[in-house]
Amino acid sequence: MNLNQKSYSFLFGRFAITANALHRLNLLDAYCAIFRHACADAVEFCLLDQPGKEPTPMMCCRQATTHMDRHGTAFWIITEADLSKTTIMLVSEV
Repeated sequence: MNLNQKSYSFLFGRFAITANALHRLNLLDAYCAIFRHACADAVEFCLLDQPGKEPTPMMCCRQATTHMDRHGTAFWIITEADLSKTTIMLVSEV
């Protein structure tokens, strides 16, 4: 693999998008953001603790990245810690 190639570091699981995000986002931009989310370097994403669970060193956290579509609408892409689901939602819905 050369330096210009990126490999996907996790499996996506099932995809979901909230109703507001579906109606307000440019879906092509959301689709492209999914691939950026999959290729995110450690400095490009934040880890969110799972609500209601005490974090442990061995526990994975949810991966979340923020993006903006061509109309300036900000949205999140969040992958659950168990990699079962990836959700697209507007920043105002978090």
